Amino acid sequence: MNESSLNALVAKLGPGIIFAATAIGISHLVQATRAGADFGLALAGFILLACAIKYPAFRFGSEYAAATGQSLVDSYFRQGRWALLVLGLDLTISMFVGTAALALVSAGLVGSALSLSLDPKLVVMILLALCSALLIGGRYRLFEQVSKGFVGLLLVLIIVATILVLPDINWGEASLTLPGEFDRATLLFIIALSGVMPSAMIVSVFQSLWVCAKSKDMGARFNPTDAHFDFNLGYVVTTLLAFGFLILGTVLMYQPDITVVDSPNGFAAQLISLFTSSIGGFAYPIISLVVVVVMVSSLLAVIDACPRVIGALISYRKHTGAEKAGQTPQFRFGELVAQENKHYALFIFIQCIGAAILLMLFASSFRAFIDFATSIAFVTSPLIAFLNHRAMFSADVPPAHRPGKIIESWSWLGILSMGLFALSYICFGILGLGR
Repeated sequence: MNESSLNALVAKLGPGIIFAATAIGISHLVQATRAGADFGLALAGFILLACAIKYPAFRFGSEYAAATGQSLVDSYFRQGRWALLVLGLDLTISMFVGTAALALVSAGLVGSALSLSLDPKLVVMILLALCSALLIGGRYRLFEQVSKGFVGLLLVLIIVATILVLPDINWGEASLTLPGEFDRATLLFIIALSGVMPSAMIVSVFQSLWVCAKSKDMGARFNPTDAHFDFNLGYVVTTLLAFGFLILGTVLMYQPDITVVDSPNGFAAQLISLFTSSIGGFAYPIISLVVVVVMVSSLLAVIDACPRVIGALISYRKHTGAEKAGQTPQFRFGELVAQENKHYALFIFIQCIGAAILLMLFASSFRAFIDFATSIAFVTSPLIAFLNHRAMFSADVPPAHRPGKIIESWSWLGILSMGLFALSYICFGILGLGR
């Protein structure tokens, strides 16, 4: 492949790589590593299952936007008020709880990498301010370029680190099977892990908005074939990274004398040590920089996406209001999300302030805070997946761009599986059955 062909290929990538950057956050750096540290390779099957059953629902976000020129938000409006309520609940969790969780982990990584003695909450404030300034100043194009560079670099780093530690894996029964006493705490952690593996389901809505933003940046509709390739590449990268972190956690932390630290700075120090232990101390500066920036990329993705969803909701409401009043809308229906969000900066400010307040009030336990954010995402996953399924097989999508019977059946299987898992969480986690 010559240089021009490579540049053309890279130019086609974008939303799928941003998806990978988003997923690397809580689900990979924190939950997958913890899974390896606490259970060895025993949860590998759950990670693979979660990635498999959620694939169609995530894929539909990208495909729907590429096929119709609209985001999933538009489809949710047409599906009814209940769909908007589900979206609103998930959006609220992502906008405040999700942002707060990502900011807390990012602050821990920054504090550990730079050996800062500052309070993690103060570092959170600084990070939120810097991320807000970057997004408001650079918007989608700069955001995409940052994500491409550092996701690629982290992928190489994880592959190298994993290969180096593979000879040290204990393939014995202890690292491949769950504890004999499968208690409630283990079940709830598996639910929390699966809830955001490979990412929270609302990211499919974000994905559709990023495809629309990509189209606007290109000045033309993002080709459905290119969108499909872009998403699949991002999904494969996401899955590989999850197993990479699981293996690193197993080899370097699945030890009787090692306990996963329950604080952002302490866990971050353990995390960075995974790489330096397998690659070598000489790589510490590079490793620290890459891990910090990729984690911050996840934070950037959430801070960018939530205001886009709100902007799309407002734009759609104005559009339908103008139609009911007998007026001619100022933009065509399929271009709603391509309009510049006039209140983008205001929504980012509200999001960051809300996340900061949440951390001040409820972040006393690092583990509990992360598990709460990931478990809520798990409960709403089957509803978002169902809405995405209805969108992709609706009359909005031209028949030529609708998935075949295999993907349709796969989607229904995923929806039913997520529904059963969510029901088990409600029974055992919320109602306290089985105590």
